[in-house]
Parts: sequence; C-alpha cells; structure tokens
Amino acid sequence: MKTLRQLDQMGLTLVELLIALLLTTAISGLIITFSVDKLQQSSEQSIQYNLLSNAETGLNRVANDVRLATSADDNNRWQDANAPSAPSNELSWQSNSSTLVLATAAQNSSRNIIFDDAHDYISAKNNIIYYLTGGTLYRRILAAPNTGNAATTTCPPGASSSSCPTDADVLDNVSSFSVQYYGSDGSTTTPTNAHSVQLNVTLLQHRYNHDITAQYTTRMVFRNG
Repeated sequence: MKTLRQLDQMGLTLVELLIALLLTTAISGLIITFSVDKLQQSSEQSIQYNLLSNAETGLNRVANDVRLATSADDNNRWQDANAPSAPSNELSWQSNSSTLVLATAAQNSSRNIIFDDAHDYISAKNNIIYYLTGGTLYRRILAAPNTGNAATTTCPPGASSSSCPTDADVLDNVSSFSVQYYGSDGSTTTPTNAHSVQLNVTLLQHRYNHDITAQYTTRMVFRNG
C-alpha cells in the first residue's frame, strides 16, 4: 500500500486540487460574465443603430414632403370623417407641436399641377397629415376634390377600405414626435407663417430591463420659402 508521502511525491494533494478547481471555476465565471456583458453591449449598440437609422429614414420622408409643400395649414382644408373631433368637427386636424398638416399642390396622373386659378397660378391643394398614435407615426392624405387629382384620401388602419387605403406607417417605436415652426428670420412662428419646419423624433425599445433610445432631428424649408 502506498503511503501519503508517496502520494505527495506522485502529484497534487487533495487540497491543491480543490484550490485549482475553485480558481478555474472563478476564472470561468469571470470569462462568462465578461462575454455575456460584451454580447449584450453589442446587441444594445445594434438596436440603437437600427433605431437611429429608422428615425433618420422616417424623418427624411417627412422632410421631403415639407420641401415639396407650399406651406403648413392651421387646419385640414378638406373634411375628414376620421379627424380627431369627427363627426362633430371634420376639420379638426391642427398643425401644432405634435401634428403637421401640409398643403401640397394637387397633380394629375401625368404629374401636371392642377390649378384652381390658372391665371394667378393658384394650385389646388391636397393635405398631407403626419400624426402620432399608439407609438406609430402615420402619414394621411386628404385629396382635393378636383377632377383628375391623382391623390387618394387615406384612412386609419381600422377604417380603411378599397376606396380609402390605409394611412402609411412611417415610423414605429416612437416615444415622442415634435414639430417647431420658424420664420425667415429664424424665430419661432405660427404654422401658416412658417418658412421652415424642424422635426424631432425619439424612438425607444425596452430590452435587457432598460430603455434603449435614439433621437434624430432635421430641418427643412418649404418650397415657397
């Protein structure tokens, strides 16, 4: 039978093995924790990048409509059965700090402008309305009732039909959408007197027990500015 001295001479003692095992377990735990943290950090950065990219794409779409618009309207000029205060008030859309009502020249299928008064170059106007509801930024069209107008009035998802397509979904995961109106001198002004519009959006996703956000701001001058 081998003695303890002989076992000691052959390799590690039981105590040394236990210490080595504990050290290995501790180091492995640190490595796993570090790896998980790095993977989570990378995932969060990817989510934030996607949010920022979506915010930029969405607001650039709004800004392009601003660029092509002649102005902002205080209220929608065409009746809307799905307006905020309908049916009592179908002209209740308002350009304000969270809603944008644009006036854009109506065109026919050949992209020629339709005029209400060709002599004075007064074009018929469609309304394009950007509004936020349920964390989604929507784009609604209210088409001017002129013969040959290529635009089609749209409706909210729950009220859409073949004759009234669904409002366009511009951005999801929106926690805030704001609009500021500026005059030609750079000071804030009313929507109808605006020379340019500044748009700001914040997108948010709740992941890993906290909020991940991305914010984007852009500013665009009206065509008639």
